[in-house]
Amino acid sequence: MKASVDRLLHRATRAERRRVLAWILAGALVTAGTGVVSSPPTAIVIGAVAALLGLWSVRQTAGLMLARHDFNRASTPPRRAYVVLLHDPNPRAVRPLLAIWSDRPPSGERLPKPESVWRCDDELLELESMPGHVTVHEAWVDTGPRSWSKPRWVRADAGITVPHRRSLFGRWYFRRITGRDRPGAPEPLRLENPHAAVSGFTADEPLELGGSLAGSTAGRLVFLAVLAAVIVLID
Repeated sequence: MKASVDRLLHRATRAERRRVLAWILAGALVTAGTGVVSSPPTAIVIGAVAALLGLWSVRQTAGLMLARHDFNRASTPPRRAYVVLLHDPNPRAVRPLLAIWSDRPPSGERLPKPESVWRCDDELLELESMPGHVTVHEAWVDTGPRSWSKPRWVRADAGITVPHRRSLFGRWYFRRITGRDRPGAPEPLRLENPHAAVSGFTADEPLELGGSLAGSTAGRLVFLAVLAAVIVLID
C-alpha cells in the first residue's frame, strides 16, 4: 500500500527537524573546539557557517510544515498533471527543477515548454531525473485559490516533492537543458485522489525515519572540522 501524502510529508518534516538539531550540535561542538585550539575569529566563522546551514534547514522545515498543513486543510482539490523533477546541472544550484504540464507531453519528442517551473526541496528526490535521461510522471498536483498559486506538494506513484518557489526564467532554462531529451511515455498515475483517500482516514503509525541523530550530527561534525582545519592552515 502506498503511503499517504500526509505521512510522507510528516516523515520529511521530522527528518528536516533532525538536520536542524544536527547542525546546532555539530556547530556548537566544533565552534567550542576551534575556540580552544585556534583563534576566536576562526571559531566565529565556523559558528556562522553552521548557523547559516541550520537556517537553511529551518526554511526547509517551514516549507514542509506549510505543505502538510495545506494538504490536511484540503481547501482546493488537486489536479492530474504531468511533471518532471530535473537535477540542475548548474553546480551553483542546489534545488532541482520541477516542470509541470496540464496536457500529456508527446512521447519520443522534445518536451514542450512547461506551463510552470519551480525550485523544489533538495531532500525529496525520488522523482528526480538527470539531463539526458528524463522521465515524465503523471502526478497529483496541489492547487491553490488562484491559477498562479504555488503547488504545496506533488505526488506521483514513485514519490513526492515539495515546491519552494517559482524559478526565474525557469521555463526557458528547463527547455534549454532538456533540448536533447526525447523521453518515452509518462509513468502512469495509479494512486487515487489523495484527498479522497483521507476522507475515511484512520491514524497510521508514522513512517520509519531511518538513520539517526548521531549519524546526522557526525557527518556535519566532520564537515565543519575539515572547514576549520582549512581555515587554520590558510591563516
